[in-house]
Amino acid sequence: MSGVRSSAAVLFFIGCLTGMASQTATADADIRLNVIVPLAAGGALDRFARTVEQFLPNVADIDVAVENYSPKNGEDGYQEFMRRPADGSTVLAWFEPAAAAYQPEISLDDLAIINVQEIEPPILVASRETGWRDLQDMMTAVRKAPNDYRLGIGGRTGGGALLTSALLTNLDLELTEITYGSGGKARKGLARGEVDLTAGSINAVRKLGDKVTALAVFSPRRLRSWPGVPTLREALGVEADQGVTGAVYRFFAVHRRFAEDNPEAFQALVERFRRMTEDDEGFRENASEGRVGAHWFGPTESTSLIQRSHQHFRKLIADLPDR
Repeated sequence: MSGVRSSAAVLFFIGCLTGMASQTATADADIRLNVIVPLAAGGALDRFARTVEQFLPNVADIDVAVENYSPKNGEDGYQEFMRRPADGSTVLAWFEPAAAAYQPEISLDDLAIINVQEIEPPILVASRETGWRDLQDMMTAVRKAPNDYRLGIGGRTGGGALLTSALLTNLDLELTEITYGSGGKARKGLARGEVDLTAGSINAVRKLGDKVTALAVFSPRRLRSWPGVPTLREALGVEADQGVTGAVYRFFAVHRRFAEDNPEAFQALVERFRRMTEDDEGFRENASEGRVGAHWFGPTESTSLIQRSHQHFRKLIADLPDR
């Protein structure tokens, strides 16, 4: 869909959000909210965005369409988002640490964050075929035969990929890296036996069932939803966690200029996301089953969370070799 919109369409869209559009305009205009995903379809970020495509229309009189852009094919979804008019008609679905790893470096000041919808520490998992029971088994095997094992990553901007790279660097371990178009494809590669190790989101990893063994979670505490998976500190048997902890923060944002120039329309859009998150029955049902993020922080707290995460991952990335 072209990013060029007439001024009448822009005004109508803002009217939709504030509840002031006329019935005639609604019938005549083709208005929708475009959600840009700067990754290929099939991964966790794509699933994250498609929850909005499915449920936001329940609380807003607008259509929602997801647009995927694959970096593997030379497409830059972030730059496409920045090219779109700052009229509130385009939402960016993104996550830390992708924003921290993006080159050239972005400024968070360009974004007005609606909400951090999901917070998810990645879990390091191995193929059951390796026979590894825990992280110590993995370390022993890789040190004996470093060229025999393969690490699957869904691009270098994923939280699991960055945290795993940092962990392996700190442990002085080397595996052959196999890069996939998304984290979902990397997990499928693990299930098919193409790679021996990867990291992913808890819900996605659980879908692999008995094909994988969970080795550790990149978190300072065990997860309530999967208490049997040790933290890195516990798995390594040390006091510190090698400085490698973190979570994937998936969030929605619009152009900051839209929020500053049209604060009432921005707040109306924020309210639609809040209602979807907290009040929509279908959304809540999916959230209770762990299929979508159900957090509501709002713009102020979400911005603070993203800024702290951004600084953490920028430092982690700077400490990694050859990046």
